[in-house]
Amino acid sequence: MTIKTNKNKIVPIRPNDPFTEDARKRWNKVPEWAQAKILSNVFCGKCLKSVSVVLERGKMHRDDLILIGKCKICGHEVRRLVESENV
Repeated sequence: MTIKTNKNKIVPIRPNDPFTEDARKRWNKVPEWAQAKILSNVFCGKCLKSVSVVLERGKMHRDDLILIGKCKICGHEVRRLVESENV
């Protein structure tokens, strides 16, 4: 996925369903209020601060959910780990 820029404004291009089947099941177990907090609190290594993510895909790695996307400010790739329920 790419991000188009329009006069310094980032416009996300999102897939219809960015999650693998297993990742979708795991994400749906997270309450909506927590989903919003997770997506608005991702560290960007380029901006060096916490930012919102433009979600591109979600996948499982072992028992953990990995959210992959772009920084809403600069477009740099960011990732967010959502730990397993069994922790």
